[in-house]
Amino acid sequence: MGGSVYTSKYVDNDIVSRARDRLVPVLHEHLLTHLRRLQGEIQQRHIDRVAETLAQASLLVAELTTTVDRDLSDDEARRIDALYAYLEREIQESGRTMDQHRLTKLIGMICSLHESWVIATRTRWPQTARPDESLHGC
Repeated sequence: MGGSVYTSKYVDNDIVSRARDRLVPVLHEHLLTHLRRLQGEIQQRHIDRVAETLAQASLLVAELTTTVDRDLSDDEARRIDALYAYLEREIQESGRTMDQHRLTKLIGMICSLHESWVIATRTRWPQTARPDESLHGC
């Protein structure tokens, strides 16, 4: 059990130390993991776990918001901020209503966003592409 604490700290440090081009896909992957967990919790009626998973997913969206490149034009940055605000509302609404269809749609959107980010990163910085980067089952 003690090893899992060290593993968790290692993963946290790895994530925090990544450049934005590496951080965003990891955040997407963690968000997808939490949303898929949320689907299972809703399906199995583990209501006590839903709130915790929603909170974790919300924190990931908040972290994604901090990764928005402020060197973008105001319009581009506003659009990305609006997208993350929309995702946050949909996550909360999915949990509140226990709407599996809404959650499935949301997972599809984030998968698409994740795939686009990974492809763009590989295209823009091919020399830094890492073989361990996947499309996380999207």
